[in-house]
Amino acid sequence: MRGDEGQALRVRLDELARRAGERWQSVCSRFLAQEERELARRCAGENGVEAAFDGGWEGAERVQCCFFPADEEPAFTGRWLRVAWNPRFGTVDHRALLGSLMSLGMEREMLGDLVIQEGCAYVRAMPELAQRLPMELTRVGGTTVTVQPLEEAPALTPPKGTELRDTVASLRLDSVLASGLRASRSRAAEWIRQGLVQVNHQPTERTDYLLKAGDLLSVRGFGRVRLQEAGAPTRKDRIPILLEVFSKK
Repeated sequence: MRGDEGQALRVRLDELARRAGERWQSVCSRFLAQEERELARRCAGENGVEAAFDGGWEGAERVQCCFFPADEEPAFTGRWLRVAWNPRFGTVDHRALLGSLMSLGMEREMLGDLVIQEGCAYVRAMPELAQRLPMELTRVGGTTVTVQPLEEAPALTPPKGTELRDTVASLRLDSVLASGLRASRSRAAEWIRQGLVQVNHQPTERTDYLLKAGDLLSVRGFGRVRLQEAGAPTRKDRIPILLEVFSKK
Protein backbone atom coordinates (compact mmCIF):
# COMPACT_ATOMS: atom_id res chain seq x y z
CA MET A 1 0.00 0.00 0.00
CA ARG A 2 1.11 3.53 -0.67
CA GLY A 3 1.39 5.82 2.34
CA ASP A 4 -1.83 7.73 1.68
CA GLU A 5 -3.76 4.51 1.04
CA GLY A 6 -2.42 2.97 4.23
CA GLN A 7 -3.38 6.03 6.25
CA ALA A 8 -6.89 6.08 4.81
CA LEU A 9 -7.34 2.39 5.61
CA ARG A 10 -6.08 2.92 9.15
CA VAL A 11 -8.64 5.70 9.68
CA ARG A 12 -11.45 3.45 8.45
CA LEU A 13 -10.40 0.48 10.55
CA ASP A 14 -9.88 2.62 13.63
CA GLU A 15 -13.39 4.03 13.25
CA LEU A 16 -14.89 0.52 12.97
CA ALA A 17 -12.99 -0.72 16.01
CA ARG A 18 -14.03 2.33 18.03
CA ARG A 19 -17.66 1.82 17.00
CA ALA A 20 -17.55 -1.82 18.11
CA GLY A 21 -16.35 -0.76 21.55
CA GLU A 22 -18.80 2.10 21.97
CA ARG A 23 -21.86 0.20 20.76
CA TRP A 24 -20.75 -3.11 22.31
CA GLN A 25 -21.50 -5.06 19.14
CA SER A 26 -19.76 -6.72 16.21
CA VAL A 27 -18.70 -4.43 13.36
CA CYS A 28 -17.26 -5.78 10.11
CA SER A 29 -14.80 -4.23 7.69
CA ARG A 30 -14.68 -4.60 3.95
CA PHE A 31 -12.28 -7.19 2.56
CA LEU A 32 -8.60 -6.94 3.45
CA ALA A 33 -5.51 -8.30 1.74
CA GLN A 34 -3.13 -10.43 3.77
CA GLU A 35 -0.72 -7.58 4.49
CA GLU A 36 -3.54 -5.46 5.93
CA ARG A 37 -4.51 -7.85 8.74
CA GLU A 38 -1.82 -6.66 11.15
CA LEU A 39 -3.09 -3.08 10.83
CA ALA A 40 -6.59 -4.30 11.78
CA ARG A 41 -5.17 -6.12 14.81
CA ARG A 42 -3.42 -2.97 15.98
CA CYS A 43 -6.61 -0.92 15.63
CA ALA A 44 -8.48 -3.53 17.66
CA GLY A 45 -5.90 -3.44 20.44
CA GLU A 46 -5.85 0.35 20.57
CA ASN A 47 -9.64 0.41 20.98
CA GLY A 48 -9.92 -2.41 23.51
CA VAL A 49 -11.79 -4.88 21.29
CA GLU A 50 -11.05 -8.23 19.68
CA ALA A 51 -10.40 -8.87 15.97
CA ALA A 52 -11.33 -12.00 14.02
CA PHE A 53 -10.88 -12.70 10.31
CA ASP A 54 -12.96 -14.68 7.82
CA GLY A 55 -13.06 -14.98 4.06
CA GLY A 56 -15.77 -17.62 3.81
CA TRP A 57 -13.53 -20.66 3.29
CA GLU A 58 -10.36 -22.32 4.52
CA GLY A 59 -8.08 -21.06 1.76
CA ALA A 60 -9.22 -17.43 1.79
CA GLU A 61 -6.62 -14.81 0.92
CA ARG A 62 -8.95 -11.81 1.17
CA VAL A 63 -10.84 -11.61 4.46
CA GLN A 64 -13.16 -9.41 6.45
CA CYS A 65 -12.10 -8.24 9.89
CA CYS A 66 -14.81 -8.35 12.53
CA PHE A 67 -14.21 -6.12 15.54
CA PHE A 68 -16.14 -7.28 18.59
CA PRO A 69 -16.19 -6.92 22.41
CA ALA A 70 -14.44 -9.68 24.33
CA ASP A 71 -17.65 -11.30 25.64
CA GLU A 72 -19.43 -11.25 22.27
CA GLU A 73 -19.11 -13.48 19.18
CA PRO A 74 -17.91 -12.18 15.78
CA ALA A 75 -20.59 -11.93 13.08
CA PHE A 76 -19.37 -11.73 9.50
CA THR A 77 -21.43 -10.18 6.71
CA GLY A 78 -19.82 -11.53 3.52
CA ARG A 79 -22.05 -13.40 1.06
CA TRP A 80 -21.29 -16.10 -1.50
CA LEU A 81 -22.50 -15.99 -5.10
CA ARG A 82 -22.22 -18.65 -7.79
CA VAL A 83 -21.29 -17.56 -11.31
CA ALA A 84 -22.24 -20.15 -13.93
CA TRP A 85 -21.85 -20.42 -17.71
CA ASN A 86 -22.36 -22.96 -20.46
CA PRO A 87 -18.93 -24.48 -21.23
CA ARG A 88 -20.02 -25.18 -24.81
CA PHE A 89 -20.11 -21.46 -25.51
CA GLY A 90 -17.18 -20.13 -23.54
CA THR A 91 -15.18 -20.21 -20.35
CA VAL A 92 -14.22 -17.86 -17.53
CA ASP A 93 -10.90 -17.42 -15.74
CA HIS A 94 -9.91 -15.39 -12.70
CA ARG A 95 -8.46 -12.46 -14.63
CA ALA A 96 -11.50 -12.10 -16.89
CA LEU A 97 -13.95 -12.36 -14.00
CA LEU A 98 -12.14 -9.75 -11.93
CA GLY A 99 -11.85 -7.46 -14.95
CA SER A 100 -15.58 -7.69 -15.65
CA LEU A 101 -16.40 -6.89 -12.03
CA MET A 102 -14.08 -3.88 -12.04
CA SER A 103 -15.60 -2.65 -15.31
CA LEU A 104 -18.95 -2.41 -13.51
CA GLY A 105 -17.42 0.21 -11.21
CA MET A 106 -17.02 -2.09 -8.24
CA GLU A 107 -14.27 -1.41 -5.71
CA ARG A 108 -11.85 -4.28 -5.05
CA GLU A 109 -12.29 -3.97 -1.29
CA MET A 110 -15.98 -4.85 -1.71
CA LEU A 111 -14.97 -8.25 -3.08
CA GLY A 112 -13.33 -11.15 -1.34
CA ASP A 113 -11.93 -14.21 -3.10
CA LEU A 114 -12.91 -15.22 -6.61
CA VAL A 115 -12.64 -19.01 -6.78
CA ILE A 116 -12.73 -20.72 -10.17
CA GLN A 117 -14.07 -24.29 -10.12
CA GLU A 118 -15.02 -26.77 -12.84
CA GLY A 119 -17.74 -25.10 -14.91
CA CYS A 120 -18.46 -22.27 -12.47
CA ALA A 121 -16.92 -19.70 -10.15
CA TYR A 122 -17.70 -18.48 -6.64
CA VAL A 123 -17.49 -14.86 -5.56
CA ARG A 124 -17.39 -13.62 -1.96
CA ALA A 125 -18.86 -10.11 -1.69
CA MET A 126 -20.15 -7.51 0.72
CA PRO A 127 -23.95 -7.78 1.15
CA GLU A 128 -24.76 -4.58 -0.74
CA LEU A 129 -22.71 -5.80 -3.70
CA ALA A 130 -24.21 -9.29 -3.50
CA GLN A 131 -27.61 -7.74 -4.15
CA ARG A 132 -26.42 -6.00 -7.33
CA LEU A 133 -24.38 -8.72 -9.00
CA PRO A 134 -27.22 -11.05 -10.12
CA MET A 135 -28.68 -8.18 -12.14
CA GLU A 136 -25.51 -6.42 -13.31
CA LEU A 137 -23.02 -9.20 -14.09
CA THR A 138 -24.35 -10.91 -17.22
CA ARG A 139 -21.18 -11.34 -19.29
CA VAL A 140 -17.54 -12.09 -18.58
CA GLY A 141 -15.53 -11.27 -21.65
CA GLY A 142 -17.48 -12.88 -24.48
CA THR A 143 -19.17 -15.47 -22.25
CA THR A 144 -22.73 -15.15 -20.97
CA VAL A 145 -23.01 -15.86 -17.24
CA THR A 146 -25.70 -16.09 -14.59
CA VAL A 147 -25.18 -15.13 -10.95
CA GLN A 148 -27.03 -16.80 -8.11
CA PRO A 149 -26.80 -15.88 -4.38
CA LEU A 150 -26.09 -18.85 -2.11
CA GLU A 151 -27.68 -19.47 1.28
CA GLU A 152 -24.83 -21.73 2.40
CA ALA A 153 -21.10 -21.68 1.83
CA PRO A 154 -19.96 -23.75 -1.16
CA ALA A 155 -17.73 -26.77 -0.66
CA LEU A 156 -14.44 -25.38 -1.93
CA THR A 157 -11.15 -27.21 -2.12
CA PRO A 158 -8.08 -25.17 -1.17
CA PRO A 159 -5.67 -24.93 -4.11
CA LYS A 160 -2.84 -27.44 -4.25
CA GLY A 161 0.67 -26.22 -4.82
CA THR A 162 3.62 -27.95 -6.41
CA GLU A 163 5.76 -30.07 -4.10
CA LEU A 164 9.46 -29.27 -4.10
CA ARG A 165 12.23 -31.11 -2.25
CA ASP A 166 15.53 -29.39 -1.60
CA THR A 167 18.26 -28.98 0.97
CA VAL A 168 19.18 -25.69 2.62
CA ALA A 169 22.03 -24.54 4.85
CA SER A 170 19.56 -23.44 7.55
CA LEU A 171 15.87 -22.77 8.12
CA ARG A 172 16.41 -19.02 7.87
CA LEU A 173 13.65 -17.19 6.08
CA ASP A 174 15.87 -15.92 3.26
CA SER A 175 17.29 -19.38 2.61
CA VAL A 176 13.94 -21.23 2.47
CA LEU A 177 12.29 -18.46 0.47
CA ALA A 178 15.08 -18.51 -2.10
CA SER A 179 14.68 -22.27 -2.45
CA GLY A 180 10.90 -22.16 -2.86
CA LEU A 181 10.75 -19.36 -5.41
CA ARG A 182 13.93 -20.38 -7.23
CA ALA A 183 15.62 -17.08 -6.53
CA SER A 184 19.05 -16.14 -5.24
CA ARG A 185 19.42 -15.71 -1.51
CA SER A 186 20.32 -12.05 -2.01
CA ARG A 187 17.12 -11.54 -4.01
CA ALA A 188 15.07 -13.19 -1.28
CA ALA A 189 16.74 -10.99 1.33
CA GLU A 190 15.87 -7.93 -0.74
CA TRP A 191 12.18 -8.92 -0.80
CA ILE A 192 12.24 -9.31 2.97
CA ARG A 193 13.94 -5.97 3.63
CA GLN A 194 11.46 -4.24 1.27
CA GLY A 195 8.58 -5.43 3.46
CA LEU A 196 7.11 -7.70 0.79
CA VAL A 197 7.29 -10.89 2.86
CA GLN A 198 4.94 -12.30 5.48
CA VAL A 199 5.22 -15.39 7.65
CA ASN A 200 1.82 -16.82 8.63
CA HIS A 201 0.21 -13.53 7.51
CA GLN A 202 2.52 -11.48 9.75
CA PRO A 203 4.99 -9.07 8.09
CA THR A 204 8.65 -9.47 8.97
CA GLU A 205 11.83 -7.80 7.75
CA ARG A 206 14.15 -10.27 9.51
CA THR A 207 16.12 -12.25 6.97
CA ASP A 208 17.35 -14.56 9.77
CA TYR A 209 13.87 -15.44 11.03
CA LEU A 210 13.94 -19.19 11.78
CA LEU A 211 11.10 -21.19 10.29
CA LYS A 212 9.40 -24.39 11.42
CA ALA A 213 7.31 -26.99 9.64
CA GLY A 214 3.87 -25.66 8.73
CA ASP A 215 4.92 -22.03 8.29
CA LEU A 216 3.38 -20.22 5.32
CA LEU A 217 5.50 -17.63 3.51
CA SER A 218 4.06 -15.12 1.09
CA VAL A 219 5.80 -12.61 -1.16
CA ARG A 220 3.60 -9.86 -2.51
CA GLY A 221 3.42 -10.20 -6.28
CA PHE A 222 5.46 -13.42 -6.47
CA GLY A 223 3.61 -16.23 -4.70
CA ARG A 224 3.46 -18.33 -1.54
CA VAL A 225 5.51 -21.15 -0.09
CA ARG A 226 4.58 -23.53 2.71
CA LEU A 227 7.35 -25.35 4.60
CA GLN A 228 5.77 -28.77 4.91
CA GLU A 229 8.62 -30.75 6.44
CA ALA A 230 12.13 -30.16 7.73
CA GLY A 231 14.35 -33.18 8.29
CA ALA A 232 17.51 -33.89 10.27
CA PRO A 233 20.77 -32.43 8.96
CA THR A 234 22.69 -34.54 6.45
CA ARG A 235 26.36 -35.49 6.74
CA LYS A 236 27.17 -32.30 4.88
CA ASP A 237 25.17 -30.35 7.45
CA ARG A 238 22.38 -29.54 4.99
CA ILE A 239 18.72 -29.63 6.05
CA PRO A 240 16.33 -31.52 3.75
CA ILE A 241 13.02 -29.70 3.29
CA LEU A 242 9.70 -30.37 1.59
CA LEU A 243 7.94 -27.27 0.27
CA GLU A 244 4.54 -26.63 -1.29
CA VAL A 245 4.86 -23.78 -3.78
CA PHE A 246 1.99 -21.62 -5.02
CA SER A 247 3.30 -19.47 -7.84
CA LYS A 248 1.62 -16.15 -8.61
CA LYS A 249 -0.43 -16.36 -11.77
